[in-house]
Amino acid sequence: MKFKVLIYSLLSSASLCSCIPSYSVAKEYRNVKPNFPKQNIFVVNKDLKKEYEILKHSNIYEIVDDSTNVAKLELLPMKTYTPSCGNAMIGSMITFGLLPSGFPYSISYDYNLTEHNIKKNHQYKLEVYQSLWLFNIFRLGKTYNKQAGKALLGNYLTLNK
Repeated sequence: MKFKVLIYSLLSSASLCSCIPSYSVAKEYRNVKPNFPKQNIFVVNKDLKKEYEILKHSNIYEIVDDSTNVAKLELLPMKTYTPSCGNAMIGSMITFGLLPSGFPYSISYDYNLTEHNIKKNHQYKLEVYQSLWLFNIFRLGKTYNKQAGKALLGNYLTLNK
């Protein structure tokens, strides 16, 4: 009896975690590299952890710990716009991850950059796509923060040509 309970609990927990998320960005941003000299900045509010991680993964700026004689960057809370319904994921959940499904995220990412007492607001719209599929286990490095950082770098390069 205990053996059956153990087997059923293992099967049920395996079915619940069979839909492994992976994130991606638009094709034109997948292989972008920062090919410009990076400006040294000091991030004023590192307490916005998700926004700060996305900024670090973008590699747009060289983030320093000393605030003297460098530009100061103030992160603003980002807004994530997602569809209100999760019906797109039901197929993956019912088939235990064998049927892939996707879910788009639109992110409004803003920050203020103050340099020589001049404050400039930067606004970017990031598109990150979440994929739920069993075989995403082979794509574990594609986290939300890394892919949003790539999207931020791609938008930065597009707007600052």
